[in-house]
Amino acid sequence: MQVAIKAAIKAEREIMEKHHAGKREIWKTEWNKDCGKIAQAIDNVVQEQRELNQATVKAVVLEEQKKCEKAVEEAVQETRRELMEYIKEQKRLDQVIRHRSLSSLELFLSCAQKQLNSLLHEESTTTVAEQEKTPL
Repeated sequence: MQVAIKAAIKAEREIMEKHHAGKREIWKTEWNKDCGKIAQAIDNVVQEQRELNQATVKAVVLEEQKKCEKAVEEAVQETRRELMEYIKEQKRLDQVIRHRSLSSLELFLSCAQKQLNSLLHEESTTTVAEQEKTPL
């Protein structure tokens, strides 16, 4: 009887091992399918994220380009304004220098005129004195 029970247990064990081996194969097949699905899902998510990131980067780049263009435009306007102020200041300084030069020239001419008048007056006095010394 013990031999029959052992044989029955052994036979049942073999049946169960075959059954478990079959279940294990089915499980491995399903696990491989699930792994493939998971890998595909990960690839899809990565691709979607990549596309989203590219769109975000493109939007940020466009925004930065607009900011840069605006900054350049403002810099150009500021430079133009400063240049106009500089030109006005240079014109004013040129006018001041021109005025000083003309004032100096006027002073010089005034002094020259006085010297000429003085020389003419001296010459006329000398001529009158010589005429008085010469008998007629």
